[in-house]
Amino acid sequence: MALPLKVAHDSYVTFLIILVVVFAVVFVVLNLLLHFLVITPVKRVSAIAEAVSLGDESVESFVKAGKDEISTLSLAFNRMRESLKHAMEMLK
Repeated sequence: MALPLKVAHDSYVTFLIILVVVFAVVFVVLNLLLHFLVITPVKRVSAIAEAVSLGDESVESFVKAGKDEISTLSLAFNRMRESLKHAMEMLK
């Protein structure tokens, strides 16, 4: 009777180890995707916004191709930056 319990216990431990490894791999992949698809573009837009708010007109534009919210944000921000540049030129 002890042998079937040991086999069942070993199978259970193996299953849990595999489950933890798969969960860890999925967690790392999702974190990498989040970092490269969301956090990095938002940081770039934030840095450009900071430079524009300090009056730096030579800052490069940031255009992210795509149909997601980050690309929509980058397009809207570039329009705002150009409008601000045009308004400042009209005031001079």
